[in-house]
Amino acid sequence: MARETRPKDYPKLKNYQPTRFMLPTSHYDKTKADRAVAFIENLCHTKGKWAGKRFWLLPWQEQLIRDIFGIVKPDGNRQFRTAFVEICKKVGKSELAAAIALYLLYADNEPSAEVYGAAADRQQASIVFDVARQMVEMSPALMKRSKLMSATKRIVNYGNAGFYQVLSAEVGSKHGFSISGLVFDEIHTQPNRQLYDVLTKYSSDARQNPLHFIITTAGNDRHSLAFELHTKAVDILEGRRVDPTFYPVVYGLKDDEDWEDEANWYRVNPSLGYTVDIERLRDAYRKAKQNPADEITFKWLRMNLCSTGAASWIRITVPGCQRGAGEFLCGWYCGLCDQQQYGL
Repeated sequence: MARETRPKDYPKLKNYQPTRFMLPTSHYDKTKADRAVAFIENLCHTKGKWAGKRFWLLPWQEQLIRDIFGIVKPDGNRQFRTAFVEICKKVGKSELAAAIALYLLYADNEPSAEVYGAAADRQQASIVFDVARQMVEMSPALMKRSKLMSATKRIVNYGNAGFYQVLSAEVGSKHGFSISGLVFDEIHTQPNRQLYDVLTKYSSDARQNPLHFIITTAGNDRHSLAFELHTKAVDILEGRRVDPTFYPVVYGLKDDEDWEDEANWYRVNPSLGYTVDIERLRDAYRKAKQNPADEITFKWLRMNLCSTGAASWIRITVPGCQRGAGEFLCGWYCGLCDQQQYGL
């Protein structure tokens, strides 16, 4: 594996504190957390200027990894069985998801591990798989115990008779799984909840320590599975709901927060300055100020702007809506229109 040291200007999490959602009966196992962090940081980036460099975790990523893999119940198993991460585009979602999938396959001490990568269609499902495959190819230690099957989107780990397999909603009904790990990418694009229910309900009952990792940007349909999970995460974060097995992470602006304030950009884009260049964001902002369609895209993909109200998930103030007195841009479900008029 790669041996270079962390760049001096690359931030590292300092003074880790366990999440406030850790139960009084649970505890932080530093050894288990360190194991997960060390495994991931010995993988390599696959894209952009960091390609081929070690996957040094940014503070927000390391916090998440230590919380998920280090917080355990009295029996030593993880407290959190589901992690929901909603975050903007271009913050390194695919590489983090791929790294977690590989950890669950190779280093989670799970005999005959069954790790699945799920998405709405085969093309989307292949994104995380292709990153994971490249990470394995760049790691001699993993390559010598693996078989990579690109045609069927499968990685086999000879060391524990386990595998990582891609699935998509296109495949239809899927049963008979014994899932030890699930990485669900861009769940807001799921056409329905069939795949999610099959993979998350009862399919992990035979496993002592399963993990379902869901990572996505915001969606635009308040009747969707993604909005249901978004609402649950926000309710937990704001104290309206309790589920000690569900780990919520939501990076995004609320309706009453200023989307033009650069300080907010850094708050909702925790990788800004590293995987995301500030000048690129400024360019996108300037375009958004001149074009309503670019504004809605900027707020959605760059600010992860969500509304938790009954009327909408993503609320945009743009003239021209024929049904909302200028309050909503048609093309995003607002509760006033059941059709998309702009086709965005």
